[in-house]
Order: sequence, then structure tokens, then C-alpha cells
Amino acid sequence: FIFDTETNELLHTLEGDIIRCCNFSKDSRRVVTALMLNRIAKIWDAFTGRLLLTLSGHTGWVIACEFSPDGSLVVTASDDGTA
Repeated sequence: FIFDTETNELLHTLEGDIIRCCNFSKDSRRVVTALMLNRIAKIWDAFTGRLLLTLSGHTGWVIACEFSPDGSLVVTASDDGTA
């Protein structure tokens, strides 16, 4: 869920199987989620809740995700031993 911290209003629901990790980009415009069982990560528009990208390639559970400091890259890590 994405909430407005001033009003406590639920703004968006970001859906997936088991979401293991989620992080905002530095500018707070995007959110990356690691979906463990589907072995993918998703990038969402934080303001609209719209799915922007689906990132795939891991053969194991995706257990971590993070934007680079400038927001231009995303790293994902999996229990398949790859990042």
C-alpha cells in the first residue's frame, strides 16, 4: 500500500504475490517491488499506482531490490545467487 502520511489515506495498492522488498526512488516518483514467488521485480509510478516495468530473469526467489542513488538503475538480488 502507498499511504499519504499527512492524511493516513490509502492512495494505491501495489499488487503481487509475496512482496519481499519495496523501495522508493530518491525523487519519490517510483517504487520498486521484489515479488518473491514470481521471480520478478516491478517498477510502479508512486503518484498514479500504474505499473511501469516488469523486470525478469532470475531463476530463484527475488529477495531484494533497490534504486541506484541517481534513480537511473535498479538492482535485484535472488536466492539463485545472482544480482
